[in-house]
This record gives sequence, C-alpha cells and structure tokens, in this order.
Amino acid sequence: MADTPQDKILCVDDEQNILDMFKRTLGRQFALFTASSAADALRILQHERDIAVIMSDYSMPGANGLEFLQRAGEISPDSVQIVLTGNIELDVAIKAINEAHIFRYLPKPCPMEITKKIIADALAHYRLVVAKRQLSEQLEQKNLELLQRNAELAEKQALLEHELETAKIVCSKFGKYGYQVPDGLDFFISAKEAVGGDFILNAVSRDGQAFYLMMGDLTGHGLQSALGGLLVTEIFDAQCPDRPPLHELASIINRKMCRKLPTGLFCAAALMALDLATGRLQVWSGGMPDIYFLDKQGRIADKVHSANLPLGIAADAGLIGTIADYDIGGIESVFLYSDGVTDQIGADFGLFGAEALQHALAAAPTAERRIDRVVAQLRNHQRHQPQTDDISMAEVNLPRICRALTIR
Repeated sequence: MADTPQDKILCVDDEQNILDMFKRTLGRQFALFTASSAADALRILQHERDIAVIMSDYSMPGANGLEFLQRAGEISPDSVQIVLTGNIELDVAIKAINEAHIFRYLPKPCPMEITKKIIADALAHYRLVVAKRQLSEQLEQKNLELLQRNAELAEKQALLEHELETAKIVCSKFGKYGYQVPDGLDFFISAKEAVGGDFILNAVSRDGQAFYLMMGDLTGHGLQSALGGLLVTEIFDAQCPDRPPLHELASIINRKMCRKLPTGLFCAAALMALDLATGRLQVWSGGMPDIYFLDKQGRIADKVHSANLPLGIAADAGLIGTIADYDIGGIESVFLYSDGVTDQIGADFGLFGAEALQHALAAAPTAERRIDRVVAQLRNHQRHQPQTDDISMAEVNLPRICRALTIR
C-alpha cells in the first residue's frame, strides 16, 4: 500500500538553532524544508511544488520576512504563510496581515504546542484553498466544455434547419406536375413532422383509359425520405402516361430505388391500376396494411393482403411477386391507408386499431366523405396525444372514377 504523501512545510530563519529545532520537532511528521535566507527559500519554492505552509522569521539579512513572503506568494499562491518575530509590535502585525496576506502572526519564541496547533490550522486552510482552486478550475473547464458543446449543437441545429428547408423545397416539387384530382378520389395525408415520409400519387394515362394510384410510406423523415419521395414521384409521372402494366411500373420503381437510393431507405407501397378498356382492377401491395374493398354502406366486402416486399429492398425483378386482379363490376370503392392510422396512440394509450377504422368506415353518413368520418374518429381517439406517425388515407370510388375518365 502506497504511503500517504506528507504535507510540505518550508521554515525560513537566519538562526540555525531555530531551524534545527524545527527539524527535531517537525521533521518526522512533515516533509520539512529549511532555508537560512530569503534567497535560499525562493530557490526552494522554484523547484518544490505544493508547499503547504511557509513559516518565516520577520527579521532576516537581505530581506525582511514580509518582503520575502510577498515574493513567495507570487511563486506559490496557495501556500499559507506564518510570520515569527521577536518584535511584537502592532504596526508590524497590521502590515504583515494587510500586505502579505499572513495567515497567523506568532511571537518568537513560541511554545511548540502552539506552533503545531497553528500549523495544523494552516494545513486545514491550505486544503480549503487548494480545493477551492481545483473546483474553480473544474468549473472553468466545464464552462469551456459547455461552450464547445453549445457551439457544436448550434452548428448541428443550423445543419438540421438547412436540411429541413431543403427537404421542404424537395417536397414542394412533388406537386410540380400539376396533379388533377379526379372525381371519385378522396384522400387525406398528415405528416408527423414538418417533412413526412408518406405520399399519395395519382395519374391518368395519355389515352385516358387507365387510372393509377400509389400510396407510399418511406422509411424515416426529413431530407433523405424527401429525396426518395421525389425519385418515386418522377418515375411514377414519367411512366404512367404510357399505360404500363402494373407489374412493370412496380419493377421500374423498385429497380431505380435500389440503384439510386442509399441502403436502408425503402418504401412500403400500394399501387393500383384501373383499366377502362378491360374493366379490370389490378392491385400490388408491399409492406402496407390490408387494402379494403367496400360496398355502398362502407362495409368490407374483400381485403387485399400485402404479399410483397417493400420497394427498394432488393433489385431482383422476380421479387415484385403477386399482383391481385379483379373485375370492377362488383366493387364500389377501394380504401387504402398507412399504418399511422391504426397505430395512433389515444388518450388511454391504446392504439386506434383496425376494428375502430372499420367501424368508422361503416358508420359514415352518405352525405359525408368516409375519410372525413375516419379522421374525426381518429382525432377523437387521439385527444391530446401527439401524432404517432405519418397518416395517409385514400378512397377510390370506382363508378365515379370511371365516369370521370369517360367524360375526360
């Protein structure tokens, strides 16, 4: 076990017998340094650190004790100073205390018991001085670290704000193609943050014989998801006028996402294509909740389950998988939604859930949009809870869409 370091004491006196007495009485208890002149004492202070107590004679050749202690205080400011003198004069004591910041002023000779008591008090004071200085240094260091952290946070905040503004600009370009919402298409979209990952796209083929709808839920939020959404939008709007088969449209979007977007950014999506010429409806779903086929009362007549991977995970065309094909004659409307609807947390900390969604769809009055009824029920469930995720819903009324395309 390592020995505890001894406290260092410097005794300065031009009388050798006094120094010898200090060595005999204090040498075993403390790390004792002695000097017979101010010059010798200053040299010791230059080489020895952490001198706890300096005990000096007032009257010495070449420099009196106060002059020495003033210079000693400049070299070792933490050291506690004690003056010993045989001249007990009030003006000397006042000068010692005021000019040299003396801790104690003792007569000479002084009983050793009293001297040891004063040294013990001086050591206690020294430890307080050192502790205060160390705390001050630590506080200063912490303040510097805090300033640095604040500067780093300010820089990150500026970068995030720039990214957010960039993402907003990117998102604003989603609408640059001038989408027209045909009669028969109702939708609702609400981002959790300033820039969300959900989007809804629609397009009509150049010959007016096909209607396309895509609902997407990109991973993440912010600039990265905005760039992903812009890429998907550009592909969708470039392909749909040429009336591509739905599996081909899904394959092109998937392939370009895998090639151009970073790994880990993918898109859960539902795509549908309504073909007036054949009277068929095709639906592709990858990673999305069930798609509902509704009757006129809003009751679920059928469901399309997700049978594919989200877009952007794997470029293999064979992974596009299953496309459901239906005759439009028996379908009143198609309802699509993102998982932000059913996953919304309510005042009771429970999820909105698929059952509440289906109830809201069936309970909607004929004069009210079903989506508006769902939104009202969802907000009533949510109350004061924050929005859990991006929310998207779309309902396509097939008879109305077909009429709108026919007279287009």
